[in-house]
Order: sequence, then C-alpha cells, then structure tokens
Amino acid sequence: MQKIFLSIFLGTLLLLQGCAGGLIVMAGTAVAVSSDERSISEQLSDDSLSMDALYKINELNINKEDIRINLISNSGYLLIIGQVTSQQWSEKIEKQLNTLPNVKGIYNQLRIGQPIGFAQQSIDSWITTKVKGKLTANDNVNPLKIKVATENSEVFLIGKVTKEMADQATGITRQVNGVKRVNRVFQLK
Repeated sequence: MQKIFLSIFLGTLLLLQGCAGGLIVMAGTAVAVSSDERSISEQLSDDSLSMDALYKINELNINKEDIRINLISNSGYLLIIGQVTSQQWSEKIEKQLNTLPNVKGIYNQLRIGQPIGFAQQSIDSWITTKVKGKLTANDNVNPLKIKVATENSEVFLIGKVTKEMADQATGITRQVNGVKRVNRVFQLK
C-alpha cells in the first residue's frame, strides 16, 4: 500500500513541476491510502481528476500574478480554494472544470483578491498543523478520515464522515487560534 501511495505522490510531484509557476497546488493525496473511506480505485480516480483539473486551468493561460489555487478532490467532487483577481476568472475556471467528464460536482470557494504571499501560506500551514493535532487528540474524531486544508486562515474540512464526527471536528476546529472561518465540505454517511 505504501508503495502505491509513494508512486502516486512522486508521480504527482513530477507532473506538477513547472505548472503555472508553482501557484496551483494539488492536495488530492493528503490522507493515507489504508485509512481512507474511498476504495483504491476511487482514490486513483480522484488523483486523476485533480490532474485533469490542473491541465484544464492551465489551458486558460491565466497570468500567474492573478491566481493561486488549491485543488482537492474527494469521491469525484472537486473543491477549489485560493484567490483570483476577478470574478470573471473564477467563473471561467468553474466553467472550464465543469467540462471534465468524471467530475460529480464543483465547490468553487475561490476568493476574489490578490493571491496570498509566503507569510500567509506559512501561517496557513501552521493552522493546518494545529487543527490536525487537535483532531488527533480527540477520541470522537478519526483524523485520518478528514482532510484539512487552510487558505488565508479559512479552514476546509473534507471527507466522508458521520454527522456526529463532522460536528465534533467543526467544533474543535473553530476553537483553534488563528482560524477565521470553518468550511465544511463533508459527505455525510
């Protein structure tokens, strides 16, 4: 299992080299294969969807100063977070991604504004680490079932979980210092 995960991860890194100046990030493989609710074929399909989405966005030839995007796929659904400098770009990106044949739905959470810089990205990484730590410390939450992504101090919780676990994870995340908003992108079981 670990060899499959490592192969996917390394393959993804190689494919991402040189894409949009490194401003598009993909986090489709954030949860270990063995603990994921999705089947291996569904996980591979999600990874493929993220790569296809990356290519579709690159086809738009958006100026790298106008975009910062993080793509997260889960069970055929695509979450898009980050910043674009205009509503028109946000709409074009969503329209472009809706042409993907395997996408079940798109959650466009792009914010209109200048892309965040390295300092905010570092803060976001620290917030994600704190949220994951708090989720891990709670007996009512399985942190391996929830993906955590932070963008400009907004935390996105993603996964297939029970309503009780979703509520617990949301409550815990809201208490983490630095979190401005919690966005739930759960598929409830």
